[in-house]
Amino acid sequence: MRFGKSQFTPSDNKQKISKAIMETVSIMMPAHNEGPRIYENIRRVNSLARDWLQCDWRNIVSSFEIIVIDDGSSDDTWQQIQNAEKEMFEVKGIQLEKNSGKGLALRHGYKSCKGSWIFFIDSDLDIAPEYMVEMTKVMTGKNVDAVMGSKQLHEVKTSYPWYRRLISATYTTFVHLLIPLPVKDTQTGFKLFKKEVLDAVIPRMLVRRYALDIEILSIAYRLGFKFTQYPVEVSFSDKKGSVTVGNIYNMMVDTLAVFYRLRIIKYYDSWRPKDYSYQPMISIVIAVKNDNPYLQQSVRESLKQKYEKFEIIVLPDENINTLPPEVTVIPTGNELPAIKRNMGVEAAKGEIVAFLDDDSYPAANWLNELAANFDDDEVGAAGGPATTPSEDNLWQQVSGAVYSSFAASGSYRYRYIHDRRREVDDYPTCNLAVRKSVFNDAKGFQTNYWPGEDTELCLTITKKLGKKIIYDPLIHAYHHRRNFWNGHFKQVTQYALHRGFFVKKFPETSRKLAYFMPTILTVGILTGWTTYFWYKPLFFVYLAVMGIYLTIVALAALLASPKLILHTIMGTVLTHIAYGFYFMIGLFSSKLRKEEEYHEKLKKMD
Repeated sequence: MRFGKSQFTPSDNKQKISKAIMETVSIMMPAHNEGPRIYENIRRVNSLARDWLQCDWRNIVSSFEIIVIDDGSSDDTWQQIQNAEKEMFEVKGIQLEKNSGKGLALRHGYKSCKGSWIFFIDSDLDIAPEYMVEMTKVMTGKNVDAVMGSKQLHEVKTSYPWYRRLISATYTTFVHLLIPLPVKDTQTGFKLFKKEVLDAVIPRMLVRRYALDIEILSIAYRLGFKFTQYPVEVSFSDKKGSVTVGNIYNMMVDTLAVFYRLRIIKYYDSWRPKDYSYQPMISIVIAVKNDNPYLQQSVRESLKQKYEKFEIIVLPDENINTLPPEVTVIPTGNELPAIKRNMGVEAAKGEIVAFLDDDSYPAANWLNELAANFDDDEVGAAGGPATTPSEDNLWQQVSGAVYSSFAASGSYRYRYIHDRRREVDDYPTCNLAVRKSVFNDAKGFQTNYWPGEDTELCLTITKKLGKKIIYDPLIHAYHHRRNFWNGHFKQVTQYALHRGFFVKKFPETSRKLAYFMPTILTVGILTGWTTYFWYKPLFFVYLAVMGIYLTIVALAALLASPKLILHTIMGTVLTHIAYGFYFMIGLFSSKLRKEEEYHEKLKKMD
């Protein structure tokens, strides 16, 4: 049986899948903290499927597999999955070290599926697995591409508490108004798809946790796939924490994001596939001052990458003996990060050079996603979001929430969250890969100033060499934030100082209104109150503007981190003031200009 790439084009919403004999069924079961029951549930599904091969599936299914994905469980779920894997040859377990959400879990599971028909079922089996055999009959009988389980169609209505029914009805209406679909019940965790549907849909997906089902169905319907519903009964169990204000809020935000991508910017239409067969040698380069726990974590997680051809080069001031033997350590002496990275690229054997900061580390499949972006020769560099890891402390989380707030980062918020794939013109080196030949053509990182060398490199790549820089949300890394009360402000003021200087030096990427807004705001905050003493009507205008500003900051903080909303509001305002003040200093600084001239003279002497 052949599994080729999907040939669907987004503009054609009437594509149909030709009939074919179904040879294999894949049953995907994402699980999180299901230790007490996961083994028995796997065994139940496995036993039923074996029986069906002898009767109901005998003429259409030759074999089946069960893919169980442990989504970063903190109990013994993974051990129980391994036990099932040992005893039942049809079972395959996949472990995700971090709890990343059902969307990412299913993405990982899908990559391992061999079946031409694929089931999504919840591992708690609140819906009886016996419905699978009936849904396969519907699939063949109605000649559709997907069958959705629907609790709303079942003659026996699930006895939900009144508040659950109210939430469900409200959300169903909300979805129907935004994204009309031919099925009413989108959230029931029991679905059957032809593999061709998921081949076309999953690579386009961005949702990782909440509105997963909405995004799958929206994309599938947009591409012209046909689906129907089948009534299923749900054995209701009110899981602790399953319906919270936070979950409801995140569900609404994710759904609005799907609507925005589907209806407003038509992202799913413009999406183009990546070539995962392209796997060049990659050199991971990490510049660091000295050994530290974050560096050890960065190296450890990099070595876990399931990618065949890569190397790790670490460039500390002095030799480090605590790293694994697979890592190349190049002591550099006390040099700037830009110089260290240039030395790393010079020593690199890879066609692609991937830069990580010593306090950042890659997520699973980082290298595979990264490499696939370089199948296009026009791509000179690619990067992805650097999100705040869950293990960071409170004030590190506050720093991360401020960065991921649209009130703080504006149109550059995508650097800190998972957003749509796009071309960009500037990207930081904490999670950036560059084609080595392009890096050499750009003459590497310039050493006239720090920070800011990545801005000049990106400018050279895009404006002078005419290459693309791609932002891809799947090139995901984690970046430990600095403590809000010290390291955060030091970092922000350094960035602001050099961005102000770059307004004159690199107007192509730095002379943008977004970079001036904090300065305008700072001047307004610090001087606006004086209008009370000389023109009171203007003072009331000032108060109104401040009210609008704080409302925007509050909404942005709510979107960034509902749990840290007050911290994030305070942090955003203080960050604006600090950035605005130092941006203004950089804009008029003669010291930075003299430093640049000094480094230019040193280069000429060399």
